[in-house]
Order: sequence, then C-alpha cells, then structure tokens
Amino acid sequence: MRTTFVNSFINLVESGQNVHLITADLGFRTFDPIRGKYPDRFTNVGVAEANMIGIAAGMAMRGIRVFCYSIAPFVIFRTLDQIRADLCHMQLPVILVAAGGGLHYAFEGMTHHAIEDIAIARALPGMTVLAPGDPLECEVLMKEVVNLNGPCYLRLGGNNNPLIYEQSQVPKFGEISCLQSKGNIAIIANGEMLLGAKKAMELLKKEGIICRLYSVHTLKPLDYLTIEKIARECSCIITVEEHNIINGIGTAITEILFSCGYRGKFKKLGIPDEYAVKLGSKEWIRDRYGLGYMDIVGAIKSLLVGGAYYKDADFR
Repeated sequence: MRTTFVNSFINLVESGQNVHLITADLGFRTFDPIRGKYPDRFTNVGVAEANMIGIAAGMAMRGIRVFCYSIAPFVIFRTLDQIRADLCHMQLPVILVAAGGGLHYAFEGMTHHAIEDIAIARALPGMTVLAPGDPLECEVLMKEVVNLNGPCYLRLGGNNNPLIYEQSQVPKFGEISCLQSKGNIAIIANGEMLLGAKKAMELLKKEGIICRLYSVHTLKPLDYLTIEKIARECSCIITVEEHNIINGIGTAITEILFSCGYRGKFKKLGIPDEYAVKLGSKEWIRDRYGLGYMDIVGAIKSLLVGGAYYKDADFR
C-alpha cells in the first residue's frame, strides 16, 4: 500500500497538483522515486514531528497541499496539540499519512502500535478519516484527498497488500463498498482487516453460510445511508477492526444501528481495551486477540446459533 501511496503522489505531481511531501526521518528507500524525480516536492524534517505539522500548516496557508508522513503513533499522538491548533482549528487541508496503523509494527511494542488512532482522529472537528483496505482503495482515496477543504487522516497498512476488489468493482470516496451483496449476514471491515474478512466470507460460503462483505474505507464522514440499508436487509451484522474495541468503527456503527431501531444480532470484533505486552508478528498478536479470519468465522457461527463467541487474549 505504501508503494501505491508513492505512485499516487507522483501522479498528483505530474497531473499539475501543487503537492508536497514532508517526512519525519522515515521512508528513505520508499521515497527514492519521489526524491529522484521531484526533489523540490520532498522535505525531511528529521525527528521533529511537531515541527513537521507547523511547517505543513504554513505551507497550506500558501496554497500547497501537504502530506505529512510518519508511522501512525508519531503522526497522530506525538503531534496532537499541533494538529488541534494548527490544522483543525484553522481547517487547513493537510493530509496526515499514518504508516503501519494498528498492530503493523508488532515487534516494536506499544510505543509503535496505534490502536486508538481512529477514535482520536474521528473526534477532531473537521477531520476526514480514511483507512484503505487494499491498493485500489488507496489509489482512489489519494485522488480525492487533494480536493478536501480541511485536514485528513489517512491510515495505511504495510506493503505487499493484495488486491481485494474484483475487476468490475470500484470504491467511491465517502461510500461504503459492497464487495459481496448476497446473503443476510453482513461482515463490515476496514483497513488490513478487510483481507481476513474476505477469507472468512469465502470459508463460510464453502460451508453453505452466505455472507455479505463491506469495506468502510471512509470512516469520517461515515456512510449512514448504507449502514441503515444493511440494518434493514441483514439479520446478523459483525464489525471487524484492528483498533481498540472502544470508540472504533464498530462503536460508530452501533450508534447508527441503535438510532434506526435495528433488532438483529450484532457483534464487534476488535482489540481489547489494553496494550499488548507480549510481542510477536502482527498475525500472532491478531490471533491472540481473536482477530484472525477463523475467529471471524467462529464469531458468525456463534451469533447464528444464539451464543456468544469469546477468545481470552491471555496477555498477562
């Protein structure tokens, strides 16, 4: 997905967009294509994330669309004061690019995990929040962010993310994508959890359980109309996210389901309200937290029979 980001940025430059990329001492080899072709569109401020936001705000006031790139916890947590005062209060169109959201930097520990970033970003006034689940979503969203009138938080996964969309499917900014429309069971996912959700859907299909699959790449503004449509048509809904179970996309969808009087079965899958203290690969930590694709399968089967699905994270 990072390669898609770089290629999309270069396309913006070559299409005449007045864009600039600032990084805080990260992405050296990743950004070689940009530095090589357009060195005047790239700035490395060093280990100075807060200063990066201030610089971006000043450039944005001069009409430049600035992308601020760092790993997720550094670009949203370390810089929160500057984001609030310099970007959100002023409603400046700066794009915060969060590399490796969720548990991507698994081995680095909780300082490099970002499991509460979506909650914080969605709570910031005027902030658009995006979390593409595959390269196509990233490409489409990159074309749209330069047209926004305020700040944006763009949460990226790692690299080598597979294409999940079929050839005939095209995501649209601001709309929840339906990747499988049959059945009355809905799996709603975002970001890198979209791949696991698709695997779960395919496995359930082999067992005769037909599920719909939705991707919520635009987390704010949220597509209320599609969620209300899902509530009318589906008797079982499950949300899957690599984020704290509190105040993530599952919570946002819960609020909409409650407001429209949903009476079906519902389950949120996410990270428990704690930081991981035992480390391994991101796949290993996901599995410990019940976020593997087999856990999605188990959660849906439990909902269908009226039971509850729990997986003890046992990290202590």
